Amino acid sequence: MGTAMVLSNHTIRLSAAWNAFWYWGVWAFCIIGIGIVGWAALRSKRWARWTTQDILIVAALGVLLEVYDNIIGDQFLKPLLDVIPGADLLQLHDLPYMFLLMVGVALIRKAGCVTAMVFVNFLLAQLLFGSGHGALDWTDGLTQGIFCDLYIVARRGRVYGPGATRWSMIVDGLMIGLLRGAPNAFLTDWTFDPYLNSIYYTLYQMWVDTWSNALGNGVEAAISATLALRVARSVVPSLGAGRRKTAGPAVDPFAEEPEPSAGPAAGQTAGEA
Repeated sequence: MGTAMVLSNHTIRLSAAWNAFWYWGVWAFCIIGIGIVGWAALRSKRWARWTTQDILIVAALGVLLEVYDNIIGDQFLKPLLDVIPGADLLQLHDLPYMFLLMVGVALIRKAGCVTAMVFVNFLLAQLLFGSGHGALDWTDGLTQGIFCDLYIVARRGRVYGPGATRWSMIVDGLMIGLLRGAPNAFLTDWTFDPYLNSIYYTLYQMWVDTWSNALGNGVEAAISATLALRVARSVVPSLGAGRRKTAGPAVDPFAEEPEPSAGPAAGQTAGEA
């Protein structure tokens, strides 16, 4: 019990060399991840190429994420929710953020969409509110999205893809939320803050920050997954084709409804047609 207390109160202070190793190692991982996701988005046959509509959706949702994240959420909603016991551990203030993020995934459904939306949000925050380290802070934004997009690549087009079921969407939402919250929270405590800001954390604080962000963001994204699809269908009606329960091959639930076939021309009998 005494050993556990010592570990929980022990502040992690790595040497400057090790802090630099981990920080630049994260940068290297992000660059490699962007290369993998970029190849999947632009070259892989599992996804259609990005369109102008996709880029506009990323820009619009990036702005909405920024408006909520640093204005509505931090300035108004978070102070109200923090008085509720356990609200900070469950990350309740992130629920609207995760909903908007899942709407973007449901609309675009291509590798790179999460990193693109989060990074637009992060760049806007830097432009509006400033940043002490400029581009060095970009790892904070990249690690909120790149793990999610690597998961989308690993799913090989099945995230909101043809044949997606309600439960598969919930599981995908859970994983996207978990991967958005947990790695970033851990890396912030482990290397970003120590290297850039000389702020150090205890093992206990790292553990709490990691599991609370994983659980909160994961559950919120899972809850938002199916509702996000409904919103996406209302924004882009071509996504709204209903699922057909047939015994034949699986039908793409996002495909447009086929035009009804024309009947026999006027003056012709069925036999003549």
